[in-house]
Amino acid sequence: MKQKFMKWITAALIGTMAFSLAACGGTGTKDSETASGNETAAGSGEEAGGNEEENGESSEGAKEQGAGEETAKEDVTIGIVVKTATNAHFQDIAYGAMLAGKELGIKVKVDNTATESDVDGQITKCENMISSGADALILTANDSDGVSAAVDAAHSAGIPFVTVDTTITNQWGDEGKEYLPNYIGVDHTEMAYRMAKQVFDKLGGQGNVVILRGVDAASSSQERTAGFERAIEEYEGIELVQSQSAEYDQDKAASTMSDILQGNKGIQAVLCCNDLMAVGAITALEENKIPVGEDGVLVAGIDGNYIALQSIQEGKMYASAYDWSILQGYYAVLQAYDLIRGKEVPEETFTPDTIITGENVEDYLPHGEELSNWQMGGEIGDVSDYMKEFVKMGEAL
Repeated sequence: MKQKFMKWITAALIGTMAFSLAACGGTGTKDSETASGNETAAGSGEEAGGNEEENGESSEGAKEQGAGEETAKEDVTIGIVVKTATNAHFQDIAYGAMLAGKELGIKVKVDNTATESDVDGQITKCENMISSGADALILTANDSDGVSAAVDAAHSAGIPFVTVDTTITNQWGDEGKEYLPNYIGVDHTEMAYRMAKQVFDKLGGQGNVVILRGVDAASSSQERTAGFERAIEEYEGIELVQSQSAEYDQDKAASTMSDILQGNKGIQAVLCCNDLMAVGAITALEENKIPVGEDGVLVAGIDGNYIALQSIQEGKMYASAYDWSILQGYYAVLQAYDLIRGKEVPEETFTPDTIITGENVEDYLPHGEELSNWQMGGEIGDVSDYMKEFVKMGEAL
């Protein structure tokens, strides 16, 4: 595992992950369901961010607002809008956010758009969160440029804004620095670069490669693609034969890969900007009677989704890079709560990343299975010992 740790992370942030929770009570609803308007009143727990006496706070855990107004924790609401409920990556982010809310004793509301390309819908959902009284807003942006209206809306309402997974482009110049959201996520370029190198080394440094990009307007896709391309440049025997966008969608990846195969049969690897596209690529390869896995085409994705982990276990997908998205959601709520109270937080926080293959997939399957049994935005009951240890493992990297 690579130790790609957080930039400028404060001692208060690192000291927060004291999980005093026990066994996950899933609802049995899969992550393909939407979670519009779901919220939970999180239970009491040890406050993240440090000891109350050290922070100068009352024992009742009140939050500080700009004008000095104090509100009980149970009256604090943080809204989080993720790209979609059909990708377990964003379910993981939402789960981490709910976990932090539970531990802090505050409300966390989760919402999502139906697809990762619905920019207008995402802006509307952000505006709805604000109008419903959210004290802070967290967003995984569908479009790095197109969601600026959501930032403007949060700024006009005077509430903190945190972005996770995908950065938002500064379209306001120096004037926007005071309210541009802080970012929590992985170094997408470095993660994709490392995974591509592992694939190429497995090929012996020789082979034809296809890249399936995500939504081209999203910084996450741009950066992951850049990491793949950087690795390709370092291997003289690796040739990029096609690079196409499948918009982070499994079905579109299947059809796109099928089209690519019509003119390119001699492919040794497919690098995908997320796991759903990797699963779609495998479908297309198998439909065209092309073997996959270590004895065929090496297909690699990103996100560490349960569907990918199962495929790795079955010997079909070769690898997936996990960006510890559960920590991203957790830290996002943590930092949003600090911002509500007028505290400073890092401008950027980077989570670690781990390449998952058949050699270590058994360590990650229980996380994927447990997550798949939790309804997006639903209440979190008791948290299993495995999940507590899993989060500690990520934090320790």
